[in-house]
Amino acid sequence: MRRFAPLVLALLTAGLLAACSVPGRGGETTSTVQTPPESTGAAPALSPGADGCDHTVPPYAKEQKPTYEEALPDPLVPPTANWTVTMVTSCGPITMTLDPTTGGSATSSFAALARSGFYDGLSFHRVVPGFVVQGGDPAGDGSGGPGFTVDSAPPSDYRYKNGDVAMAKAGNEPPGTAGSQFFIVSTESGGAMLEPLYAVVGHVTDDASAETLKKIDQLGVADGPPVEPVYIWTARLSETK
Repeated sequence: MRRFAPLVLALLTAGLLAACSVPGRGGETTSTVQTPPESTGAAPALSPGADGCDHTVPPYAKEQKPTYEEALPDPLVPPTANWTVTMVTSCGPITMTLDPTTGGSATSSFAALARSGFYDGLSFHRVVPGFVVQGGDPAGDGSGGPGFTVDSAPPSDYRYKNGDVAMAKAGNEPPGTAGSQFFIVSTESGGAMLEPLYAVVGHVTDDASAETLKKIDQLGVADGPPVEPVYIWTARLSETK
């Protein structure tokens, strides 16, 4: 993973996200990951340090994730329903309101991966201060994915905003290509730097999530891994009635 000097960052738009590629379709199926105890619904008991984060490694973080030959079954996220993915991270909760209208198949795939427990124990492997925080890679270095991709290009006039959740892709992949890696825009100015190339799957709008993103953002140095590891302890899909 390349690092960029702060002055160079201002010149980068879509290329910043191209460094994290995902494999194509046809991944080899492996055994399923061990289900973490938090899947029962209980939040993990974390003890934040001076930076507001608990950098303890989840005990199941090293478990091998499954790869899939095809996309997971549609988790039924119709536009008329209110679905969320809530992540408990090392630095606090992040609640994502899903956007199936804009994200289409990418939103459904993201929801299905969360529902399956795929994101449990993964990390935020890339933080660009004032721009994005990125995670969801089972390889932990920006090179991995779930073994499949879906395609859901955003509207050509879409403008990314602070808190938008979108799917990372390689620079040579078509607009809207989505595997498992996602990023969250961490500032309004960061969103303005992006071209409409990345599938938009949801939005982060609540104050608690914004505070968590701020803590993660403060761990970033230029473009690369955070100075302390940040994990996704659990990610849970739920519907708001």
